[in-house]
Amino acid sequence: MPRRRCCVVLIVCLLLLSAGLNGTAKEISFLTIAYPGELTKYLQDEVIPMFRRMHNADVSLLTANWNTRMERIIVLTAGGTPPDVVVTGFYSPYEEGAAGMLEPLNRYLERWPLTSRFSKGLWDALSWRGNVYVVPQNLDLRGIGYNKVLYAEAGLDPEKPPQSWAELVQYAQRLTRVEGDRVTVRGFTNTYGSGGGTAQQYLWFLRQAGLTEFDHEIFTSNLLQPGAFEALQTLQDLWEAGQNAMPILSGGFAQGREAMRYLAPISIRSMIAYDPDIMDRVGLFAPKRSPHEKPVAHMFANGLAITSASKNKDLAWEWIALLLSDGILYEIERISWFFSGRMDMLNRMREVQPGIEKWYALDPYLEPQIVPPPRDISQQELTRVICDVYDKKTSPVAALEHVHHLWNRLLAEWKEQIAHF
Repeated sequence: MPRRRCCVVLIVCLLLLSAGLNGTAKEISFLTIAYPGELTKYLQDEVIPMFRRMHNADVSLLTANWNTRMERIIVLTAGGTPPDVVVTGFYSPYEEGAAGMLEPLNRYLERWPLTSRFSKGLWDALSWRGNVYVVPQNLDLRGIGYNKVLYAEAGLDPEKPPQSWAELVQYAQRLTRVEGDRVTVRGFTNTYGSGGGTAQQYLWFLRQAGLTEFDHEIFTSNLLQPGAFEALQTLQDLWEAGQNAMPILSGGFAQGREAMRYLAPISIRSMIAYDPDIMDRVGLFAPKRSPHEKPVAHMFANGLAITSASKNKDLAWEWIALLLSDGILYEIERISWFFSGRMDMLNRMREVQPGIEKWYALDPYLEPQIVPPPRDISQQELTRVICDVYDKKTSPVAALEHVHHLWNRLLAEWKEQIAHF
């Protein structure tokens, strides 16, 4: 049995064993991931005491980072004290939900008055096979940000971003400026390097081609579909149009060195720290393959979930509901610059997050990413071959054929693994 499959089976067995223990917890635990110190202090000093008064129960805050998160859950569960509420990553609904690690939240959402304040598209992205496993807390919602001043200087209408892949490449060419052996303005910035960012950018364009990463019914990669090749070819064209192989002068988007690049809500914080008025010069759009097709905003959602091993799921839900209530959510977003996607929070949040309305406008176009587990293999290998395409070491066709076969093997293993749950 593959090591990863053994690990998941062990986790689920531990969860089920722990769930069978007797007794009702008077204290629930909350596993936070990479929360800033100011946010943790706010929870300890104000939110937990409020919860204690409301429910006569305490909340124990636990901490981990993204690298140690799963290990922490395993150790706590094996010790008979599973975390009740956990911070989740974009992959949690389909990886952990499908494996039986998380509690379906449908019954809570049906009676929660705030359910309708999040869009249906967001709930769909946090579901797997009809079950919602996660409540959103912080969205990494990506559109293409562009510098309106650089648009105007290049003779482009600052209020009319590209309406197709072809226009996107044309705009990138017009916006790019080179002096000697340095780029002074990069028309479009491709993500390049190790990790998952390069793969994620490609999969964003794959979604614009109308394709999911794989067929969710038969667990077969879509990387050999014609649109998949077109997406990679477009990114290669953007790589060349933006002279991405050449070094750029110091600075980035905020300094006017990049005319177009992907931007997430968290980007606003550092940009405003550099220039308080910068959002007046920034436009944002969801790209699309052609004028007649749907734009796509790529969404990675960190959220809150209840473990299936929780000894007091109802109390765990009350903690989640409190964190998402109006006043507390406002403070959480103000302190940490989280973006929950709660549609009714727009006017209030723009007071402390200038420009956040640009991301709210992308909500109708959001789509998630679902890649074959384990992600460190599926994403990194896709990243590697895309970089080889940019470096002209291989062709888009050869690159995608290679990853297609790898993904089909991983998908077959995953399908067999989750069939037991």
